[in-house]
Amino acid sequence: MKVKLIDQKGSVIGDHNIQKEIVNYPINDQLIHQNVVAFLANQRQGTHKTKSRSEVRGGGRKPHAQKGTGRARAGSIRSPIWRGGGIVFGPQPRSYRKNLNKKMKTGALLSTIAYKLNEKKLYVLKDFNESNKFAKTKDAENLLKSLKLAKHCLFVLDGADLQSLKSTNNISNITTLSSDLINAPAIARSEHMIITEKGLNNLIEKRLKSKFKKTIKATTAPKRNTIDKGESNA
Repeated sequence: MKVKLIDQKGSVIGDHNIQKEIVNYPINDQLIHQNVVAFLANQRQGTHKTKSRSEVRGGGRKPHAQKGTGRARAGSIRSPIWRGGGIVFGPQPRSYRKNLNKKMKTGALLSTIAYKLNEKKLYVLKDFNESNKFAKTKDAENLLKSLKLAKHCLFVLDGADLQSLKSTNNISNITTLSSDLINAPAIARSEHMIITEKGLNNLIEKRLKSKFKKTIKATTAPKRNTIDKGESNA
């Protein structure tokens, strides 16, 4: 499949070929959902904590006499039914971590990329050089305006200079990642994806190529002919 290749100003300067295995990869919505849920859960620190009645300071002295006052029997002012007392069954430190194996993460990543390609929401950006780069934040904003992209965009600027990376950090609706750190949740939360040629090649070679080899072998493997033992001995 051919995707339009654009420069830093948003002008179309050619086409970029993408393997048909990526474009035709089956989109697994459930797998993408599992990856997003696991990613968000792993961001949680889980350090929430409330004190029980044994951890609240004070309350060692009996507040009043057991009998004769007309009040309810109480042994501590730190009882959960008292103001300032302990909390019953309150949140305690815990881990929210959810684990997904490498095969599931790669499958979710391929599904999100295939979705962006089929919806024509993925743009391939010409690699940066001295003459073509984001010198200012305004250059990155002009690129979005020329492409008419008003919603959140994911930039994968592998091989870009430090100045170009700084220029995109000032825009609120842009997230910049490298091809090594790109993941399915980042693509899923972005409406559009802009990736450089080098970033796309690194993504395919380092993280997706092994997945293609396995799927191609599975689909093109010849069927074994079942031969009876009597025929083979003959």
